Amino acid sequence: MPRTLEVALLPAEAIEIDADCYVVIDAFRATTTIATLFARGLRSLTACARIEDAHRLKAETGALLFGEVGGLAPPGFDHGNSPVEASSIQLADRAAVLFTTNGTAALVGMASRGVVLAGAFANATAIARATAEYHSVLLVCAGNAGGKRFALEDFAAAGAIARAMLVVDPSLAIADTARLAMETPPARAARSNHADTLRALGLTADIAFAIRLDTANVAPRVVEHGDSWAKLSARA
Repeated sequence: MPRTLEVALLPAEAIEIDADCYVVIDAFRATTTIATLFARGLRSLTACARIEDAHRLKAETGALLFGEVGGLAPPGFDHGNSPVEASSIQLADRAAVLFTTNGTAALVGMASRGVVLAGAFANATAIARATAEYHSVLLVCAGNAGGKRFALEDFAAAGAIARAMLVVDPSLAIADTARLAMETPPARAARSNHADTLRALGLTADIAFAIRLDTANVAPRVVEHGDSWAKLSARA
C-alpha cells in the first residue's frame, strides 16, 4: 500500500487521527523559530505549554528563554519568538526554552502521540526527507487563538511540506486536505490575519523570513516529553 499524507486544520482534529508521524506547523512563528535556532547550532530546545514552566526551566538550567505573549517577548525572556532575531544568534551547543501562544502548546499536545517533528516553510525539504520512512504522516496546523482558530499561514506551510514530500515520494497518497493545501502558495500566508497582527507589531521582517523555503536543513524532533513540556533535538 502507498504511503499516506493528511493535513489536520487544528490540533483538536489531529488528536482524532492516527498516524505514524506527526508534523506540527506554526509558521508564524514558533516552528520557523525552532528550525532557525537548530540551524544556528542549538543543542536542544524545550517547548513549554505554560509560561511558568518556561521561567522555571530557565532558572534551573540556565537555558536561553525565547518566546512571546501577544507577539512580543514578555519580561524576563532573553529573546522573542522571532526567526529573524534567531538567525543572528550564535547558539553552538546551547540549550533553549520556548513558550509561545500557539505553537508550543500544539507540540506538547501532540508529543504523546508518537513521532513528532516541528515543520515550517523554513525546513520543508528536511521534513520531507525525515518523514520518508513513515507510512502515514499527518501535518498538524497549530492554528491561532490557542489552537482554536484556523491559520492560513500554517495551511500554506503544510502545502509547501506536502509538495516537498511528493518530490521525495511521487507515489504518496494525498488526502483532500493535503491536496487543497498544496494549491495554497507561500505568498498567500503573507495575507493572513496573523500576518496583519505581526505587521501592526512592527514584525514585518519575520513574515518575509517565515515564508522563505528551506532556510534550515534540520528536522527538529520531540525526544522527551512530560505533562506540559516537550524536548526537541535536531540530532540523530
